[in-house]
Amino acid sequence: MAEIVRSLGNYGSGKKYVNDYQGLNSRLDEIQAAVLRVKLNRLDADNQRRREAAHYYMEHIMHPDILLPEINKTIKVNANKNHVWHLFVVRYKERDRLQQYLNKNGVQTLIHYPIPPHKQRAYAEWNELEYPITEQIHTEVLSLPISPIISEREVQQVVEAIHSFK
Repeated sequence: MAEIVRSLGNYGSGKKYVNDYQGLNSRLDEIQAAVLRVKLNRLDADNQRRREAAHYYMEHIMHPDILLPEINKTIKVNANKNHVWHLFVVRYKERDRLQQYLNKNGVQTLIHYPIPPHKQRAYAEWNELEYPITEQIHTEVLSLPISPIISEREVQQVVEAIHSFK
């Protein structure tokens, strides 16, 4: 029972990205709340730093086969106060090969949500359904490094590594 309750408070997941139950995000404890209360004073600056990193990626990643996030082109990425760039997700048909290459070149990436929602046990009634676009996207998405503490040089190194990828 305790394992199920813990899973329910963690998106219904006992293992990262595997959802056995339809849960929610209820993981904040008192210590995390105290830390976040202090960090709240820096939230606007942290979000702006993420926007600047995203702006650099959007302006400088020129690989012809890597799909960048689609955004409203009339608003500059780093001026759009509505987007905080929690993740910077690109798409590439040979995602695993790109991820291995970037890793070998010192760029840590992540595959967020590798299993489509309709294929999760939590949504068993949908497991037999097919959503070809969703399923394709889930084989192509890759999250590039982005955070409030990523340096300009680190962002440049990510772009350089992507440009050297063949």
